[in-house]
Amino acid sequence: MPPFCLFSYGKSVVVAADKEGVLSLRKSNKSVFGTVGKDKTVPLLSPPPIMNHVTGHYRRNEDSPQNNQNSNVNEVEEMEIQEVTTTDWGTDTGGGEMDQTQNGEVVIGPQPDPNMPVQDAEMEEDEARSEATFRFTVHQFSKLKDSVLSPACYVRNLPWKIMVMPRNSHAQDRTSQRSLGFFLQCNGESESSSWSCYAVAELRLISVRPDVENFSRKIHHLFYSKENDWGFSHFMAWNDVLDIEKGFIKDDAITLEVQVVADAPHGVSWDSKKHTGYVGLKNQGATCYMNSLLQTLYFTNQLRKAVYKMPTESDDSTKSVALALQRVFHELQFCDKPVGTKKLTKSFGWETLDSFMQHDVQEFLRVLLDKLESKMKGTCVEGTVPKLFEGKMISYIRCKNVDYSSTRSETFYDIQLNIKGKKNIDESFKDYIAKETLDGDNKYDAGEHGLQDAEKGVIFSAFPPVLHLHLMRFQYDPITDSSVKFNDRFEFYEKISLDSYLQEPDPNNPANYTLHAVLVHSGDNHGGHYVVFINPRGDGKWCKFDDDVVSRCTKQEAIEHNYGGHDEDMNMTVKHCTNAYMLVYIRDSELQNVLQEVTDADIPSELADRLAEEKRMEQVRRKERNEAHLYMTINVLLEDSFDGHQGNDLYDAERALFRVFKIKKMATIAEMLEMLADAFKYPPEQIRPWPFSQRSNQTVRPSVLDLDADLHKTVIDAAENMNPWNMYDPKQKKIHYCGHSYLPVTSKLNDIIPLLNERAGFPPDTELLLYEEIRPNMIEKIVNFNDPLEKVLEELMDGDIIVFEKDERGGAVRLADIYKDSPGHPLRCTFEGTLKRLVSFFQAKSSQKIFYQQLSIRVNELENKKQFKCIYVGPKMKEEKGAYIVSKQGLTEVNCNKVSLGPKEDTPLESLGATSAKVYRIEEVPRDELHLAEDEMLISCAHFHKEVFSTFGIPFLIKIKQGETFSKVKERIQKKLAVPEKEWEKFKFAVVAMGRPQSVDEDEYVVNLADFRPLPNQAGNPRPWLGLDHVNKAPKRSRFNYLEKAIKIYN
Repeated sequence: MPPFCLFSYGKSVVVAADKEGVLSLRKSNKSVFGTVGKDKTVPLLSPPPIMNHVTGHYRRNEDSPQNNQNSNVNEVEEMEIQEVTTTDWGTDTGGGEMDQTQNGEVVIGPQPDPNMPVQDAEMEEDEARSEATFRFTVHQFSKLKDSVLSPACYVRNLPWKIMVMPRNSHAQDRTSQRSLGFFLQCNGESESSSWSCYAVAELRLISVRPDVENFSRKIHHLFYSKENDWGFSHFMAWNDVLDIEKGFIKDDAITLEVQVVADAPHGVSWDSKKHTGYVGLKNQGATCYMNSLLQTLYFTNQLRKAVYKMPTESDDSTKSVALALQRVFHELQFCDKPVGTKKLTKSFGWETLDSFMQHDVQEFLRVLLDKLESKMKGTCVEGTVPKLFEGKMISYIRCKNVDYSSTRSETFYDIQLNIKGKKNIDESFKDYIAKETLDGDNKYDAGEHGLQDAEKGVIFSAFPPVLHLHLMRFQYDPITDSSVKFNDRFEFYEKISLDSYLQEPDPNNPANYTLHAVLVHSGDNHGGHYVVFINPRGDGKWCKFDDDVVSRCTKQEAIEHNYGGHDEDMNMTVKHCTNAYMLVYIRDSELQNVLQEVTDADIPSELADRLAEEKRMEQVRRKERNEAHLYMTINVLLEDSFDGHQGNDLYDAERALFRVFKIKKMATIAEMLEMLADAFKYPPEQIRPWPFSQRSNQTVRPSVLDLDADLHKTVIDAAENMNPWNMYDPKQKKIHYCGHSYLPVTSKLNDIIPLLNERAGFPPDTELLLYEEIRPNMIEKIVNFNDPLEKVLEELMDGDIIVFEKDERGGAVRLADIYKDSPGHPLRCTFEGTLKRLVSFFQAKSSQKIFYQQLSIRVNELENKKQFKCIYVGPKMKEEKGAYIVSKQGLTEVNCNKVSLGPKEDTPLESLGATSAKVYRIEEVPRDELHLAEDEMLISCAHFHKEVFSTFGIPFLIKIKQGETFSKVKERIQKKLAVPEKEWEKFKFAVVAMGRPQSVDEDEYVVNLADFRPLPNQAGNPRPWLGLDHVNKAPKRSRFNYLEKAIKIYN
């Protein structure tokens, strides 16, 4: 029986007050204090923690403090890093009234304030609440020397404390000025470094006189481990606080109050399911836009039911978009932890990089709904997508003076509303259906009625049950010649009525809608973050979905805080760049139907069983991963696998066909033999394992295993602890495995040559040449056949390999010739060294090779040119991307689908470089454009549709001549673009200067070169260009950023 080859791979303390006023010790990460009586505090040990009070923007005018005692003061004081000794007064109770401690008392709970918004009545006041107001009274204030912390008030399950301290600073006249330091601390005792929580807060010094208003300031900050407190180093001058006339101190005590509104924290054990009943989606890197939209579609319950009913029994689990979406929806409905989306994006055919590239929500919505609609065709849920989301509008042109009109009905899945210069959603809808008058030079061709004054516009004929409104915050800015985000304030409402925008309103079914979801974008046109606020049941109870964190929020947070702009009257401070980007409304008459409850009965049993089995298998694999350290993998090779191997050692680990077994590391050799015997159907006594081991000389060789003594050894021990023969055929340049032998170390090679001839099939008296394989790519010839093996072989070990061949005239071919090498760095054309210098770095016994490559150009020409990435445009106006090796030559620049003449010929190539906003193009110059007369000019031409900033397609240059008719220019353009005559009739033309189009009367316009020259006072702006106005028949691209990669779902 052939033997088997076994191949193995193997703290600190703070103070708490009791009822007697005596302080005891408990654990924290701040400082250590001893027992204190009722009159003083004695620090035993105080390593000063660093408090991150980071510099702000404004400094309060300390010279006139009376001017600042106003509850609406919003200035942010300059703050700096300080080292302070912190005393934690009182135990952490998390709420309720506190007994007075030695220096302070605290009142925790909502403190009414008419100027501050209150939470919805339905939101419970528990530790997971989003908002709280709490107070802290500091006694013996005038004697305060160290920082003092209030007991904790819990918001979003995190402890929040008031921190108060005396602060000293130097004024401009170098005099020392003492101030009250007032800070808000979050999660100060946590040892974790991964948590974060964004919050806005109002810090108040409470007045003790009814005729004096509270003094307040506002902050907003992302609290995390290194910046866990935020506030004001100089909240108010110390003397002003002590001044009784100011009205803030009584009996040497002051009261500080904080109202904090916090988002749900990240990086802590926030249980979204417990607090809201829903779970979030994990972010893969930049998939927050997708997560927000998936949550919106998930809570469109009628769509969720239809997705569940899509037949996917025979679908590939890795490529089926329908099955992947079913899986995500099912986990969102039944899981208790955040749900992953990697299988979904993998089913899209996306690579890992696609998950790190942020896309536009609207574009992704269109692509996904289109994919779902096509997947539902021919099934029991066919037509669900258009039934839910499809509306209809009518485009019309109506003549004023004759009875003639033209109408066209169109469908839509979303409506794009212009928000620039619009106050609210009503103004945007009025702008959408506003009529455009066609008169003067822009009259409408009414066929037999000739040119007529007319009105052009659109009117809605039907609104869908689920209405998606896309707010156009990303638009082209002609001044900066780039896409920008408009953060203007734009109001929308929980309830809207759209009957006034319908052609024929239905009195029995009014177009009244309720807001269901608000998709919010924070950031600018270069990127940012998406979250979504959803009203899941349509009952006004809102939740915020921020990737994997879900939290309850107020109606005001969901709606008013996302208007955009910067409103001083809003609750605290709202980020200027955070605003609504997409709105989802549901028709009131369809609300119950669209949001119908989804139960277990709505999920086909086949789907539920398949997903349950997937989950079970995942748990098995997870268990295997967790227990993987207890097991090892054994790769088993039969000796037959050595036949035909060409190269070092006995086999190629990358190509060998292993039989793989999994066994516990602590299993014995006897148990392993039993497992192999069962697998190969051989008795254990007929199996001889050879463990292979990695030697220090980078070879992998078999070693002997004493079955009598080693049966009780563990497999892992055996894996860490016979001489094979290889024959080389110099004619065929191949090596052949010739078996193995057990030989005494005293054997002489002369005695075993007959055995080798027998193994190779040679006559018994054939003379042989023998070599020892020392290490990869190195063999050594054996000269003396009369010496014993222990003397002939270098460092004799079990598993050494001997290579032999016939001793034929011409000598042996070195084995290294069959081994693979690769070339290093190329030599420069100026290399003048010798061959000896070239090969001096090679090992003496290794093969020495020189590689060469035949080039299509001279070497010195290649080395003196630069690789330049650009686009080549052929005669048929088709783009080909590539890298070209070029000398300095004329190029064109392409920016936003518009082309202009490139750099001058004397511009160094090193100074040019393609960027994300600009690329260079090479094209063949027509002969008639090589030499231009004084009355001729090359102008830039670009394609657009309706709006000049929506350029598309391949721009080009065309020659024009002073005084020629525009019809000749049109002929040259049509010939260049090869547009059929029928299509060409639909093209319109305009001269675009400073982003403003001026229509060209094709019959009357005569070329004037001055129209295409920049104005004298506008030298820095782009040159005027000729625009071709026609429909873009290419697939629609995102408005978010014309440079970003288009979204595609490949499967």
